[in-house]
Amino acid sequence: MNWKNKFKEKFKRFFWHGYWTDPVIFFSLALGALSNLGMWAAIWLIVEPSSQPIILHYNVHFGVDSIGDWKNIFILPGLAAAVFAVNAVLSRFFYYKEKLVSYLFAGMALLVQLLMAVGLGSVILINF
Repeated sequence: MNWKNKFKEKFKRFFWHGYWTDPVIFFSLALGALSNLGMWAAIWLIVEPSSQPIILHYNVHFGVDSIGDWKNIFILPGLAAAVFAVNAVLSRFFYYKEKLVSYLFAGMALLVQLLMAVGLGSVILINF
């Protein structure tokens, strides 16, 4: 029973302080999480499994430079979620040490999500 109390205390200490109530942090992370959920929802609703290869990357100068299986489309939101998690943890770590760095990590978490969403949108538009 002692480990449960320690876990509850650490959980409460992690979520109940000024970091999560800071508007810059909250809105950056909330919009980033919504963007990532939107990417997963777009894949779930639009992408259909097929045996045909799909275009994974298109370059204006060179044309198609990456083709793969339809399952490879999951790499974009998965990588975006990993970057989001790392940036959120680093933002939380630096919040009381250097607030500006914390804001930058939270803002970059949102920016990466938005850029990955644009990339995923172009892959979906090209293929489906």
